This record gives sequence, C-alpha cells and structure tokens, in this order.
Amino acid sequence: MREAMFIVLLGFFVFTSFVEGRGLPPDEDLELEMQLKKLNKPAIKTVKTKYGDIYDCVDFYKQPAFDHPLLKNHSFHFDMRLNSPSRRHRDIKNNSSGIKGVGCPRGSVPIRRTTKEDLIRLRNFTNIHPLNGNTAGLHYAGAYVRPEFVSGMKMGGAEAYISIEKPPLPDTRVHWFSSGLIKISNGPEFIKAGWMVDPLVYGDDRPRLFTLWIVPTKGCYDARCPGFVSVNQDLPLGYVFREVSKSGEQVTEMRFLIQRETNSGNWFLSIEEEQVGFWPGILFKELSQSAGDVFFGGEVFTSPGNRGIPVGNGLIPEKDDPDLYAHHRQIAVLDDHMNVLVPATESREANDIRPGYVRQATLDEHWGRTVMYGGPGVELR
Repeated sequence: MREAMFIVLLGFFVFTSFVEGRGLPPDEDLELEMQLKKLNKPAIKTVKTKYGDIYDCVDFYKQPAFDHPLLKNHSFHFDMRLNSPSRRHRDIKNNSSGIKGVGCPRGSVPIRRTTKEDLIRLRNFTNIHPLNGNTAGLHYAGAYVRPEFVSGMKMGGAEAYISIEKPPLPDTRVHWFSSGLIKISNGPEFIKAGWMVDPLVYGDDRPRLFTLWIVPTKGCYDARCPGFVSVNQDLPLGYVFREVSKSGEQVTEMRFLIQRETNSGNWFLSIEEEQVGFWPGILFKELSQSAGDVFFGGEVFTSPGNRGIPVGNGLIPEKDDPDLYAHHRQIAVLDDHMNVLVPATESREANDIRPGYVRQATLDEHWGRTVMYGGPGVELR
C-alpha cells in the first residue's frame, strides 16, 4: 500500500514547503531503487542532453502508457497519425526557433528517466494541488471559448501559437510553477499542453514541454503515470525549449495543436508540425465525445498565503503590442464535424488573479485573435 500510494504521489507531483534533505536509511534507499526499476523501462538507447536530462529510448510497446489497465489490450501502433485540419484563417509562419530533438531509433520513443534525486525531492512535499481536488494556490489569466460562443459548434480541439517564456524567478522556497498552455475540458475531465517552469517537477528553472491529463481521482504530468501514448521518436515530454521570448527584442513561439480523432475519441497533440502523441479516448468519459470548454493563457501555482508567482513574462499587458507580452496568437477551435479550425474571435476573459492581467485583441493577419496575459507575483489566497 505504501508503495502504491507513493507512485500515485509521484504522478500527482505538486507539493508545497521544502524539507531539508537528509541521508536515507538503507531500507529507504533500497525502496527507492525498487521504485526506479518499476518506473524506468528498458532502454534501446540512452541520450543525455546538455541540460543534464537523461532520455531512454524505449520500445513503443513497452512505454509507461501501456501499464494502464485500460490499455492492456490496445491496438495502437508507432505510425498512428492524424491529418492536420484545414483553416479558415491564413496560416502565417511563426517565429519558431525550431526543435532539436533526442534522436531515438525508429519504433522507440524517448522517455525522461526518473532519478533517485527526483524521488527524494518529491517525497519531501505534501500534495495540495488541484490534482487531488484541492484548487487552493492555482490561478489563471487568459481567455476561454465554449460552444455557444461559436454558434453551437461541436468543438474537437484547439490551436494557438504560444510564446515561450521564462518568468522571473520568485524569491521563495515553497513549491511553485508558472505555465502557458491550452486546456481542453468537459466536466471534471481535462487535458493540458504547453510550456511550464517547475523546479520541483523538473529540477531546474527552464521552460519545458509539458502535458497533463485529469479524470476524477486520476491523472498526471507527462509520462509519470500510465496514460499519454508517445508516437514521436525525437520529441519527448519534458523537452527543454532552447530559446525564449525577450520583451521587445525577440518573440519565440511554438504552434500547439490538440485535436480529437472522431472515431476513437483519442486526443492528439502536435508541436509545430510534429505529432507528439495522444491521450487515448478510453481514459475519458465526457471528454472522449467533445470539448465543453477551451482555455488559452497562463496558469501559476504556489501554496496559499505566499507571494504569488509571476504570470507569463511578469509584465502586465497595457497595450495591443503582443511583442512585449506573453501571448497566444491565432487562437482557434476545431470544428469536430468539418475538421476545420475556426478563429476564436468571441473568446472571453478568464482571470482570477487581478484586473488588467489579460488583454485580448483581433489584430492583423499575422496575429489574428490574440490573448496577451501576465503580471508580477502578488499575494493570493
């Protein structure tokens, strides 16, 4: 029971105050070694990045996703892909710095290796995150779209060009994170994808590609528990974005697309033109049918009573100049029947932090409907 509870805790990942590390007794050290053997799958090839991450190239069929009991008798394969949807807006090339991946052999997928240091760091925290039903400490600033905003259209996904940011580091030793993302939900179920800075989860302050899926009582980040199926041999979850935006100097963006496969209910994630993987429809109930709500913007977390975390790049959007601020441009939702992306021109503000942290504008062909968001950390309850 203790081991099962710890693995769930590892999947949930979000914790509060630091506890000083101490040497582990031999029995606890042995327990960690046993957990690592279960969490890390046999590697065909191992790649170490310049950031110190170790990625194991794992056979597609042996990846952690298939440990989920609902996926034991799956018919998935390495070449599963979706056709990209057409667009009702002009497809403008973004200011991407490009993606330099891991380079696993065909038929295998890169999985970030869990280390003993990860387990020690994580076990010293108390789980109060929304993953376990507690929303204290989680805040958001952005815009949302519902079917009634787009003439009752059945929504089967969303797209945006998301600026990659590195928020100013807060002066705090409590757990925190800051992110820019697309969130697709229906009832209590949701999926998220975007960039996130989270020193507890990743061990540094770099913006990384993250995913999250939640159903009642279950869910986790990236490949930390069974669920998300990777299909890309080069682009891993937890990938470090090499370049970030600098206000007024450089805009670095990535195109994020989440789209539902109509027949199966699988939700596919693409970054730029690369399909990364999918959340199997069988994991969901309501969400396997359609999206009830799409959110574009930023989320931050810190334990209640502590000073808040900077949102976006820490700047409040005061004018219609997205070059200066964290933003999602060309935001669009997917018509589930026609497989067409429709500009989300009727998006509405979603902001529980402070007035002024969100600004929306429909600009020229390059920007389209754009959501700008951000601001400094303030104490939140």
